[in-house]
Amino acid sequence: MSHRVELLPSGNVFQAEVEETLLEAALRSGLNLKYNCNSGSCGDCQARLVSGELGQSRYHDYVFSREEKANNHFLMCRTHTAGDLVIEAVEARTAEDIPHHRITTTVARLNPLSETVMELQLRTPRSQTLWFLAGQYVTLSGEGLPARNKSIASCPCNGMVLQFHVQYVDGDPFAEYVFKQMKPREKVEVEGPYGQFILDEDSGRPCLFLACETGFAPVKSLIEHAISLEFDQPLRLYWAVPRPEDLYLANYCRSWQDALDDFQFIPVVGQGDNPDWTFSGLPDLTDIPSLSPRGRRLLHAGLRITGDYPDLSGYDVYVNGPDADLVALIELLVRHGLPPERLFVDRIAHID
Repeated sequence: MSHRVELLPSGNVFQAEVEETLLEAALRSGLNLKYNCNSGSCGDCQARLVSGELGQSRYHDYVFSREEKANNHFLMCRTHTAGDLVIEAVEARTAEDIPHHRITTTVARLNPLSETVMELQLRTPRSQTLWFLAGQYVTLSGEGLPARNKSIASCPCNGMVLQFHVQYVDGDPFAEYVFKQMKPREKVEVEGPYGQFILDEDSGRPCLFLACETGFAPVKSLIEHAISLEFDQPLRLYWAVPRPEDLYLANYCRSWQDALDDFQFIPVVGQGDNPDWTFSGLPDLTDIPSLSPRGRRLLHAGLRITGDYPDLSGYDVYVNGPDADLVALIELLVRHGLPPERLFVDRIAHID
């Protein structure tokens, strides 16, 4: 049995099952509530009961002040509901609402997704989870591990288990360490989150996502978040890679397509490695001859998008890539009517 819970001051509503805590229900529903330990110690997830009846409350170490008790404060991570509720709680709406953390995590799993891509899973301590927004990145470092900024590939609904996609590149000390030396239970420092590549939850416009190679990581996080929020507008994922085997989570993307009413996965394979290949009909686009292979892949995917949607005036577009590789793509999308303010770009100052 589920109950309706309304959050103030945002007015967001979610459904809470009797057997789950209010925090679990809110995070499952894609809401960006403030929390940290998830075990009743820190008090960060405390909320105020405005109306309704709370259910079971688990034991917690956090001690409420006399004033907090008088104002009906409770911990969302330790409390269930017995009926419909109206509560007041802290909810992040922008990246500026999220404080930076420095957390010592443990390598939980090294999962090869392909011959060249490794999924690195890090687990935070039970006393300190990472509060972040979908699409953001953190800095990873450790003894023997060179510091590297990496986009979080997982959904914010679980800040205790963080996923990252690492592509093997000869001569890259970070990738070589992850593939050849890193061991389970090893300690890794996580600092962040950073970045403004986040979902506009209030837009209501169809969303086009363009990922290139392991730039799929933050896009995956955005799409999982949109699914948690039960977006009812169309979602389209274009994933540009050199070879079919580089679509390292293609089956996962197809599962979204099978399960969701209006989601499509469009692989864009090849093009970009041959410098003699030309973009027919686009001779006056900026810097085409000087584009890197990745930039040419992005532009080729952009041509696929504009072929499918010649008028982009009613869409939101999310794209991940280095600044130098995005100039021609952005020019192409704007030419096809995309309002510049509806283009959301992860301008990679980091390496995915």
